[in-house]
This record gives sequence, structure tokens and C-alpha cells, in this order.
Amino acid sequence: MGFQLDRKMGFALAAAAVLAAGLGVSFVLVRSRPSPAVVRPAAEGRLVRAVRLKKEAKTLWVSGYGTVRPKTEVQIVPEVSGRLIQRAPGFRSGGFIRRGDLLFEVDPRDYALAAAQRRAQVAQLEADIQRLLQEEKNNRTDLTISERQLKLVQAELDRNRRLRQQGVVSEGQFETTLQSFLRQERAVLAARNALDLIPPQLAQKRAAMRVSQAQLEEALLSLERTKYFAPFDGRARQVKVEVGDYLRAGQSIGAIHDMSVVEIPVSVPVEDARWTFRRVEGVTQFPRSQEEVQRFFPRAEVVWSRFGQAFRWEGRVTLVEAGLDEATRAITLIVEVAEPLKDWVPGQRPPLIAGMFVQARIRGITVPDVFVIPRAALHAGDQVHIFHEGRLEIRPVQVLRKDEGEAVVQSGVREGEWVILSALPEPVPGLKLRLAENQQRQPGPPQGGPGR
Repeated sequence: MGFQLDRKMGFALAAAAVLAAGLGVSFVLVRSRPSPAVVRPAAEGRLVRAVRLKKEAKTLWVSGYGTVRPKTEVQIVPEVSGRLIQRAPGFRSGGFIRRGDLLFEVDPRDYALAAAQRRAQVAQLEADIQRLLQEEKNNRTDLTISERQLKLVQAELDRNRRLRQQGVVSEGQFETTLQSFLRQERAVLAARNALDLIPPQLAQKRAAMRVSQAQLEEALLSLERTKYFAPFDGRARQVKVEVGDYLRAGQSIGAIHDMSVVEIPVSVPVEDARWTFRRVEGVTQFPRSQEEVQRFFPRAEVVWSRFGQAFRWEGRVTLVEAGLDEATRAITLIVEVAEPLKDWVPGQRPPLIAGMFVQARIRGITVPDVFVIPRAALHAGDQVHIFHEGRLEIRPVQVLRKDEGEAVVQSGVREGEWVILSALPEPVPGLKLRLAENQQRQPGPPQGGPGR
């Protein structure tokens, strides 16, 4: 029993000795290790991206949207009524027609009969006029003869009057001569009256002739209008008649539009429209004609995006609609595109046709010596953040124009300065900044460091 107690006591003392030795070694190692160097990080600024300003000449483009429509479209309206007896194969919705093609024909028989009737009336009146002219000639001859006979009877009456005074001619012979004179005098008067009646009758017939000739021309015109010919090369739209239908005069049966030119009405805000018109030297008054205003119009580009592609056509502004749109208070510019089918390639490039909703990019004026910056770099109140000698500088600028992608700055900054693109949550003037490494390696501005 005593031996076991001694043995346990020995183990406890040995363990205590080993623990004490370990603690002593650990203490020596801790006290003898070298002290680490304390490096305090330098106070670095916020990392930002920036763009260096450079003056340039900027062409201002104005964009708008509109629907393509034909520049020239004619409504097909029959001018006479009747049964449709013929229609051109191309005169159907979507069909192509050529100038001079017979589009349709109305049954002409009624109009041919009316024209024949008018011709007969004119012929009858011509005959009546010729008869009256002949009567006038005959009456004039009769009058001449009667007047000569009257002179003879007058001479015989004068002679018998002298002879009666001499007692050579009896009273009965004188009376007989006097009666012959009176009869011949009545004959002359009747001839004169008959001749005087001819001019009013001729005037009446000639007036009736003019009316009949006008009616004949009207009948011939109606007969001619039974056939309708295409006024230009084009394409038919909204044709809604078939052979056998009864057409009524004045009722539209379709339309054709010219395929050589299309136009797009584009609504542009007034503040953007002011950049679209050219500056013409020496012009001091508002244009008074289409020729005068044409000088101010710029060219344009029409874009139609489909199938993951953008198809483009060259155009030009040709007209400005009078006044502002009452709903939007915008100006409507008419962009015209010539030969919209010229570059059509089957399966690759579509034609520019009516009904397409397209974008029109109008080339405006070019302004010199301006700065173009991303729109995101322009902040509220038309201010920009400038990186100047490692510090933030907030500066107001004069903005000439801004859109969704960029802003054109006219003044307030200098060439070679850095405009910050990165967003700063709490921008405070003098905030310490640093540029990204790839921008720091860019060549410096012409004079000194950034901003100078």
C-alpha cells in the first residue's frame, strides 16, 4: 500500500517537471523572436475612369420615326357609270401596272348610242342652217328682181300720169297702171320681210348647233371615259372590283401609287429641328417658294431594322409641313427617298415599300470646336466631374445638345482635361481620386498634368 502511493507521487512530480520545462522553453522562444515591421497603408483615393477632352467638329444628327407612304397616290374613280366588261391583269391589290395600260373598261354601248344621237342632231341643224342660207340667197334675189320691176312700173305710172294730163291715156288705163304699181310695191315689201326673217332664224339654229355640238362633245367624252388608262408606272392598292360589277360614277374602286418615289413624315421636336436646317449665307427673309426653301433642307438616312439587320436608304428632306402639330407641338419633316426598289436583292435586302415603320436620321449642321462626352458623364444641373491633380472638381458647363447617348459641350471645360465617367456616390469637391492604370499610361495633355 505504501509502495503504490510513492509510485503515484513520483509520476506527478515527473509530469510537473516536464510541464515546467515546456513553459520555460516557450517563454524563451517568445521573448527571443524578432519584432515584425509595421507598415501603414498610404491614404489612396477612389479609383475612377475618365476620358480626356478633345475639341472636334461635330455633325448633329436628328432622329425621328415615321411610316413610309407613297409620294404620289391616285384614287381610281370611274367618271361614268356602267357594267365593268374588262380589267387589266395587273389592276388588283399588289399588282404592277405600266403607264398607258388599260386598267378597266365600262360597257360603252349606251354612251356610243348617245354620241350617235348627238351627231344626228348636229347633222340636222347643219342641214337647217344650209336651207336657211339658201332661202336668204333666194329671197335676196327675189328682192332684187322685185325692186327692178317696181322701178319699171314706177316709170310706166309716171309716164301714164303725164299722158293722162295730156288726154292721151284714159282714166281706166291710168288706174290699171296704178294697181300694177301697188301690187309690185307689195311684192317688194314681202321680199324684204322674208329676207329680214332669215337672220334671226339662222341665229336660233346656230345657237342650237352650239348646244348640240357641246352635247356631242360631252357624249364623246363620256364614251372616252369608259376606258381608264394608267397615268404612271405604279402599283395597285385596295382594288375591290371584278368583271361584271356595276360601277357608279364618283365611287372609288381602288388606288395606284407611284413606285419611283416614297416619303416618310417624321415628327421632330422643335429643340431638335433647329439643328437640321442648313445655314445659307445672305438669306435674311423667310422663303416664299418651294425653290427657295429647298436650299435649307439636308440629306437624311432611312433605316429599317428587322431580322437582326439594319437596312439603309439615302434620302433627303424635301418639305416642312406648315405649322406645328397641335397634339405634340412638334415639326413634321417630309423625308423623300428616290428609287426605293433599286437595291432590292431577293432574300438579302428588302425594298422600301409603303407601310414600313422606319427611323429617319436627318443630317444636321456641323458645329466646330465642341467637346463630345458620354451622356452618363453629364450630371444634374449640366455639371461634369473633372479629375484635376488627383482631386475632384465639380464644374458647370454649357451644353449645346444632349441625347440618350452623348452630350455636346460648348464651353466650361478645356481641351486635355479629364472628365470622370465613374459614378461617385457622394461627390464632394476636393475628394481624392486616382485614375485606372491603363488611363494613367496614356500620354498627358499638351500642357502639364491633367486639367492644365
